[in-house]
Amino acid sequence: MPVDGHAFFSGFLQDYSNMITSNIIEREQSAQRQWVTQDPAVDPIANRLLEREFLLPGQAIDLETWELARILNFARTEVPWYVAQQEWSKLPVGKKALGREVLLELPVLSKFDVQNHFDDLVPRSYPRGHEPFKFNSSSGTTGKPTKVVFSRLAIGMFGFHLQRHMRWFRVNPAWKKAFIRLPHNIPVNADGKMLGVGEVFRGEGWMDIAHLFKTGPTVGFSRHNSTEDKLKWLRLENPDYFMSFPGTLESLVLAAQGNPAETIKAARTISATLTPGMRRRIESASGLHPQQNYGLNEIGIVALRCPEGRYHVNAEHCIVEILDKDQQPCTPGQTGRIVVTAISNFAMPLIRYDTGDLGVAVEGACACERTTPGFAEVTGRYRPMHLAPEGTALRVQLITDVIDELPLPSLAGLREYQIHQYRDNSFELRLVTVGEPDVELTGSVQAAWDSSFGPDFSLKICRVDRIPTLPGGKQQEFSSDFFPKQDK
Repeated sequence: MPVDGHAFFSGFLQDYSNMITSNIIEREQSAQRQWVTQDPAVDPIANRLLEREFLLPGQAIDLETWELARILNFARTEVPWYVAQQEWSKLPVGKKALGREVLLELPVLSKFDVQNHFDDLVPRSYPRGHEPFKFNSSSGTTGKPTKVVFSRLAIGMFGFHLQRHMRWFRVNPAWKKAFIRLPHNIPVNADGKMLGVGEVFRGEGWMDIAHLFKTGPTVGFSRHNSTEDKLKWLRLENPDYFMSFPGTLESLVLAAQGNPAETIKAARTISATLTPGMRRRIESASGLHPQQNYGLNEIGIVALRCPEGRYHVNAEHCIVEILDKDQQPCTPGQTGRIVVTAISNFAMPLIRYDTGDLGVAVEGACACERTTPGFAEVTGRYRPMHLAPEGTALRVQLITDVIDELPLPSLAGLREYQIHQYRDNSFELRLVTVGEPDVELTGSVQAAWDSSFGPDFSLKICRVDRIPTLPGGKQQEFSSDFFPKQDK
């Protein structure tokens, strides 16, 4: 099914034609002026990125087709992997404009392709200003990390995209920021050692954007500290802005039965997926509305979730497709694989890179008035559910639905949970709790399970001290012995 680029944008953005006014742009420009740059040369870049959020359909089409043609024409002549692909040889030679409909004629690039053919994906030469600058790698959720080369320009987009998202949520750069991360993601001490349990990192500016914009101070704490110690630390530091993993924020909110520290005005979650249930519990208990972007170590920040709940693609950086099982574009409301084409990284072009993640396709205008393409939700990481017995997804969903609907007091002692499936198709719900699990929690789950599945399927509910995370600190709410080891 061919996709015409003009039709895509016209259908996606037609509602905006009479909607974009100078008022929304002026509001954003006013918010942008709060962010004082470290170098005057940063200002025009930040302003151009702001304008990109509100392009009219014709402008968006022209810019995307030019940017896509530039990276495709480069890749098919300078990158051995693409040169060798038969589908790539069919691209029209010398055509200056190549729209997104061309992408459907090209093969999808898998993580294993990148891992096993790294040398072939490195260009034979580079455009001036796009030379290799930095190596980066994924957290290795497929069994081994995926190494990628970035240009200075491509890696430099990270800080601008972070700041863009903070502007959307009116984060004040003068605020004090606190974060809780794994020790290897926190700058080392003066003696070169990683931050230990109970120790505090202190910095004059916010990591990742302090080189671009002037900000308030930052403080950091290790995720290896207990939830109770994290709460004490936050209330001692009194930050305005907080950043951590979704599970960490949720556990702090449940433990506090509200805002972890009264001074926190905004929060951002990183690395793992913030599920709808997590978001509901955090928002209803604390009044905080967590910000979350969607990014990959292999690409950078792909999309930002706006206050209205849509993920808007950083269009100057990449193009996103949501594809069904037949590798065709999903219809609005349909869930499919997230496939990303990086258009700003000439140091190692990733064209139609299969992220392994799932997203929901959308069309039409977003209430936030931004006109960049987007998707409705990130529903989680793709899992080979076809390898598990029939009905597995239904049983997992039952447990998560019950937990999501429980009142907050019943979850006060809950810190984390994981559902595991054994080879005999029995299930285990593992709970990390303070003291014994709440009887309403365990009783509600067991009762729903028994009434739905009866004695034919066993569910054991047990308390555990900890649930191991995936590389990079990501949490895994469901695991199965039917899945290949490399996909855990």
